[in-house]
Amino acid sequence: MFFVEARYHRDPSRVGAQVHYISHREEGLAGGQRRELFGIGERYRALRGDESAIRKALRDDARGLRSPVFFRFILTVDTKAAERFSRLEGSVSERVLRDAIEKTFRGAVRGAQGVFSVHQHGGFDRPAHPHVHALLSPRFENGMAVHISPERIQRLRERWEREVLVGLQRQDRRLTLLRELPVPPKDEQSRGRITRTPATLLPTRLVRRTDGQLDLFRIVRRRLRLLRGDGWTRQMLPLSRVAARWDQNPEQLARRVVFRVASRALPKGLRQALELLRGLRQLDRRR
Repeated sequence: MFFVEARYHRDPSRVGAQVHYISHREEGLAGGQRRELFGIGERYRALRGDESAIRKALRDDARGLRSPVFFRFILTVDTKAAERFSRLEGSVSERVLRDAIEKTFRGAVRGAQGVFSVHQHGGFDRPAHPHVHALLSPRFENGMAVHISPERIQRLRERWEREVLVGLQRQDRRLTLLRELPVPPKDEQSRGRITRTPATLLPTRLVRRTDGQLDLFRIVRRRLRLLRGDGWTRQMLPLSRVAARWDQNPEQLARRVVFRVASRALPKGLRQALELLRGLRQLDRRR
């Protein structure tokens, strides 16, 4: 049976000692080592385990409240779950507990904020005793004073048990898949060769599209660079005018070049009509 112990006090001066306890004091730590503090809620997650900043934030949350309430939780697992945790690596076990505690508070006590620490030292008749110490702020994330009823604490215990078991089942499936992977023969292992090698994917090659005015402008600019010294180019656009207009407005110059090249392919009658229209347009501009 999973167990959740909930206690509370109303003294902000005790907050510093409690944060120090869940981070430093318990079995398995010596020489000034400490357990990492994780945040509940966006504000305390942003503190990134800074112990002094966490103490200050908890005391600041108590200001303005006539009777601030600091809830402290100890969340443990049963013996069967502890045996399953003992088969996992320490980092994997900690990740399962972190995911479970975050989902538990988010689902059962939405809006709660504070800090927690994961403990995994062994106990009496147990190879491992994974549990979590959590200390909540006296305010919810929206600024309201914290009040947690016994019914909500019971829902928190049920949610904690469900999330831990789901996390353990996920890790059990992962271990089962690892055991079912084919093992290469011993002679192949000794030679450093594996009979079944994973297929490697070739890098994806991006194909550049050449549609749109900007791409057309780039193509015409490259063509002009190649043809700038040709006599046909000097006949279409004198080099002095090309250099001057290229510095002023290269895109407009490219459009004019495309138009002139296309117009030269038209029949004589259509070319004369276009020249007439250009002359009328120039007369309107002069007026």
